[in-house]
Amino acid sequence: MPDLIRRFEWEDALPGLRSDEFVVRVTDESVRAYREAVSDRSPLTPPGYIFAAAPQRRHALMASIGCRAPEQDPDEPRSTPYVGSDVRFYRGIEAGDTVRSITVFDRKFERGGNRFVVFRVEASDGDGAPIAEYDYTCLWDRGAATAQSARRRTAPDDRTGIRALTGTVLVKAETVETIAAYGRLPVGRPNDWMSTHTNDEFARTAIFGDTVNAGVATVGYTAQWLDLVEKPSVLWDGGRLESRALTPVKAGDDLQITGEKRENAENAGDRVYEIVVVNQSGVTAFRSVATIPARV
Repeated sequence: MPDLIRRFEWEDALPGLRSDEFVVRVTDESVRAYREAVSDRSPLTPPGYIFAAAPQRRHALMASIGCRAPEQDPDEPRSTPYVGSDVRFYRGIEAGDTVRSITVFDRKFERGGNRFVVFRVEASDGDGAPIAEYDYTCLWDRGAATAQSARRRTAPDDRTGIRALTGTVLVKAETVETIAAYGRLPVGRPNDWMSTHTNDEFARTAIFGDTVNAGVATVGYTAQWLDLVEKPSVLWDGGRLESRALTPVKAGDDLQITGEKRENAENAGDRVYEIVVVNQSGVTAFRSVATIPARV
């Protein structure tokens, strides 16, 4: 019998599409598994755990109109990797909590010959009170000019001088094992999902030519740095974390995470940090901006 499920395409991406509800019961074991995957020793639930408790299930949204994700296509699977995220936190979670989440298609746009899609994940507790929400941007199609430019970009990023402005540096050694550990976290993906984090053969044919870490894992690294200069899990209480991947993080990368406090033109009472992840070549691979409300 022929397979009648078609691949989700750019034209199918219409604002308002929604997934089914996903329910996660937070346990000590699930939080521990996350901490181990990102080597986080925080005594509280790390803010980056939100991506495990309320995962971005774009495949479920696409299934709502009878389609499969490009990563699920049996004939020509392709990756639609993480580009950036913007998380708004409302309250912390701990073992015993129930997290209910849905994924909504927010928008799509084109820039520099590339196509991007943005999903929004809304997470609430068992009583319907908001826990967090985040936008998650994926690269849908990469323009040829952008790909050539990325291959030529080998010079160190001039923002690496930020390391001289802070005494706090968090070091991460990304390995095959650390990438795989995060990729094994249960996030509701189907068994036919082709992952650039855990499937070596698929990763070699995908956009980056090798296995890469999950972008949201690096988001977690930047949140860990913030915990070192503020208090553990400070973001949960009304904070915001805007992040952007600039170049892929691969096995063998030695990362230094550091940052600086910035002036906040919008609200002088808030504390704002720019956090950068610099690899062993001196290239800034990732950047986050964290905002902590004045009341915290």
